[in-house]
Amino acid sequence: MLVNLRRVLYDIVEELLAMIQRDPELWELMEQLKHQDEEPSDFILNVAGMLAIEFEDLHRTDLNDKLDALFGGLPAKAFEMVPLFLHIALDIFMMRAIPADHQGR
Repeated sequence: MLVNLRRVLYDIVEELLAMIQRDPELWELMEQLKHQDEEPSDFILNVAGMLAIEFEDLHRTDLNDKLDALFGGLPAKAFEMVPLFLHIALDIFMMRAIPADHQGR
């Protein structure tokens, strides 16, 4: 499962990089935000890493309780689904959290 998650991460980074490269405005924003000697893919991973810290804080508290409540009584095999459930949940959270006028065009 970890190998699949790494593949998914790579695919998502590549998808984001392609989206940025297609849009001159996004490319200019990234160029302004990243360090001069930083590669675009490294910039993406660094920003995502900063956001991941927030999820680590969540994981230390409420998330463990939720996972135990949802999956605790199930066979260990059930936990193989957790990363993808969390990925979907994060997508749903982001769709709700980003105001409609700020979402993709």
